[in-house]
Amino acid sequence: MAEHTQLIDAINIRTAVRAYDAEPIDDDTARQLEMTLQPINLLADLNIQLVRDQPKVFAEANASGHLTNAANYLAIVGPKDDDEAKERAGFYAERVVLAATLRGLGTLWVAGSWDRAEAARHCRVTGTQELYLAVVVGHPQNHLEYQAKSYDQLCEIQRTHRPSKSYEQFTALMSDEAHEAAPAWFKAGVEAAMKAPSAMNRQPVTFTYNADDDTAAAHIDPAADDEHWALNDLGIAKLHFQIGAGQGQWAWGDGGLFIHK
Repeated sequence: MAEHTQLIDAINIRTAVRAYDAEPIDDDTARQLEMTLQPINLLADLNIQLVRDQPKVFAEANASGHLTNAANYLAIVGPKDDDEAKERAGFYAERVVLAATLRGLGTLWVAGSWDRAEAARHCRVTGTQELYLAVVVGHPQNHLEYQAKSYDQLCEIQRTHRPSKSYEQFTALMSDEAHEAAPAWFKAGVEAAMKAPSAMNRQPVTFTYNADDDTAAAHIDPAADDEHWALNDLGIAKLHFQIGAGQGQWAWGDGGLFIHK
């Protein structure tokens, strides 16, 4: 794993981890994550925070067996009532998730498997901010065995660990002819987005390609019934697409355009 240090490698091996070892995140690893958080929070105008050793936040989920030994989390904090900030939170917090993946840590976006009020007690939330969501982070169960697996083995685990919508479903607004004509960078972007996490695994984002101006667009699919977390999921999917497509930049918002460079 150590030789694979690119974000696309992290996309190819990241999975939703529900079971963790009880071993705490060490101070050195925590510092590395904090160093990733600082510039991201500045760039994104967010207040994402790493909180360690607070198992009470996940007490019910741990007791039920839905999670095992969950105790650490990224608190995703941002401005109140700001739709664009919620999308940015998905985009930039997933960037931290991928950094954690490259360091051998497991992660899990959580919307309901946590005590939000308890979580808020352990992070900084000002009067103009709210706690959007959390990401569990920690050493995957049997993490030494996990770290001993090859990159190819981890890619296969990622490929088979959950069902995913197909490329055709992710580009459902496009015709068969448009599918065929789409450039390689667009297809690579969609394939990376297919591996993105989303609330309840609904994958509520679709993509289109416009050959007239060589742009892509990302859309929230209302049929996915994901009104609560769709903006966060849109941001996550956009990040994966951007990494897969290579050089380029998104405009924020439902229907925002991606300019490939």
